Amino acid sequence: MTRHHSTVLCPVDFSADSDHTLQYLAGVHPEQGSLIVLHVAEDNGTDRQALLRKHLTKFSAYSELLAGSGWDVRFSIEYGAPAKAIVMAAERHRASLIVMGSHGRNRMPRLLVGSTAEAVLRQATCPVSILRMAEGTTENLMDREKEDAFPQTANA
Repeated sequence: MTRHHSTVLCPVDFSADSDHTLQYLAGVHPEQGSLIVLHVAEDNGTDRQALLRKHLTKFSAYSELLAGSGWDVRFSIEYGAPAKAIVMAAERHRASLIVMGSHGRNRMPRLLVGSTAEAVLRQATCPVSILRMAEGTTENLMDREKEDAFPQTANA
């Protein structure tokens, strides 16, 4: 998959869907490729410094998960409406692919995908891959013990 995609954008909201999407990407070993892990926070006047500290802790766990995967990983935080920020980030970083979970935090029933994923699918100028979690899989990896949450992967 990634041999043809030099820059992959993966939006995360720290939900179980996001965790599993990154686990999937950690198992894909690109010959060469950049992975941009993007979190979009609503700009509702909250203390951005406190929010940044909170997100850095979560990004740290993702960094451990992706270590040794072969990806050149970068983390980014944007503020604003999620779908619009994701599409703009993909364009700015010249992403050749967006890979995202299907539902995230808003678990309102949808026919195929969550509302943010659906909007990104419609608006993005690059291909979008939406990963669906197996039914009944709701455990958020960030809530489990660090040792159990991110098993080590071996590179052969």
